Amino acid sequence: MSEAIGDVRVCHVCGTTLDSHYFATLGRGLRARGVHVDGVSLTDPTPPAWLRSVGGEYLYLDAKLTRQQPAGIVRLARWLRERRVDIVQTHLFTGALVGLAAARLARVPLVIMTRHHTDEIQMIGTRAHRVLDRIFTRAADRVVVLSQAVKTHMVTREGAPPDKIDMFYQGFDFDALAATDDDAQRVRAEFGLQSAFVVGCVARFFKTKGHVYLFRAMRTLVGEIPNLRILLLGGGDRSAIGAMIRDEGLEDRVIFAGHRRDVPACLRAMDVVVHPSLTEAFCQAIVEALAAGSPLVATNVAGAPEVVTDGIHGLLVPPADSDAIAAAVLRLHRDPVFARRMADLGRRSVTERFTIDRMIAAQLECYRRWLPSDASNGRRPVVHRA
Repeated sequence: MSEAIGDVRVCHVCGTTLDSHYFATLGRGLRARGVHVDGVSLTDPTPPAWLRSVGGEYLYLDAKLTRQQPAGIVRLARWLRERRVDIVQTHLFTGALVGLAAARLARVPLVIMTRHHTDEIQMIGTRAHRVLDRIFTRAADRVVVLSQAVKTHMVTREGAPPDKIDMFYQGFDFDALAATDDDAQRVRAEFGLQSAFVVGCVARFFKTKGHVYLFRAMRTLVGEIPNLRILLLGGGDRSAIGAMIRDEGLEDRVIFAGHRRDVPACLRAMDVVVHPSLTEAFCQAIVEALAAGSPLVATNVAGAPEVVTDGIHGLLVPPADSDAIAAAVLRLHRDPVFARRMADLGRRSVTERFTIDRMIAAQLECYRRWLPSDASNGRRPVVHRA
């Protein structure tokens, strides 16, 4: 028997867009169980289709720049009060900065911060960013994390109280992530890869994603795999990626596919998916690769070992180690039977473990447990037993 909350309004505040699979599955799942869901973005003026479909309200703050954020806080606080929002849940760094401050001004009964990173701020941010991470944790009533690795990092590296953190895994719509061999052949034909051994990577072009180690690994494999091609999906600083490719002499072997609406088909078209990231929180890209049925090589960072059992569901390698990436890819190239068996086990594992129902049940339990029963901005939360 599970418990769900009705007549409660939750507002998700994100530093970037709410137009993602994570927010869509979370928002639709919450609304199906009686929770009213609204959305706020600091940077995206367009309401996502999923939010419109559940009847949620949307606010675009236009507060990407630091100088715009104080006004965004005041505007959001007014908006939250007018709608008598019961719960504010923030996402990403600037979403926490603006959302937590506005929620406190509006006296929202329950304020939750969702932490989506481990040590990325320490790698690329300033000392002020690191201090703010700790302040955000103290300012929130609860912290939600999507992997044990994030909780461990916050407790051991930032001194966060462990009993303030709720951990549950992200859920996925595996029907939407499925792909067939016909899908794969279509993608390979589109890019002229019918006879190629395709190593692929799906990640934004940013230094923490570790593309340079992928390219160094591929350079050493050209002699072993003459038909090697590299398929890249993602956006970001393509000029920096182009310079890395030229440095490794791989210009004629790399294909930029950009942003694709058929990512599962592209993943299925890859003989090996490599995820060379230097830092992660949950490793969503790993789950998506396994769901598509692709053999996987991933760096053993943050939440990766919570998703992948090394040698069973995929191959885990140390971060920033191009030799290890090359050895793992070569192993899968030389033993396609092992690669296919591992991919099948990986797909079965993620589809059983990372379901939407589990994520929604855990999120609802967080709301039910921590929302004060006598403080609901004028409406009393109703707990339903299903």
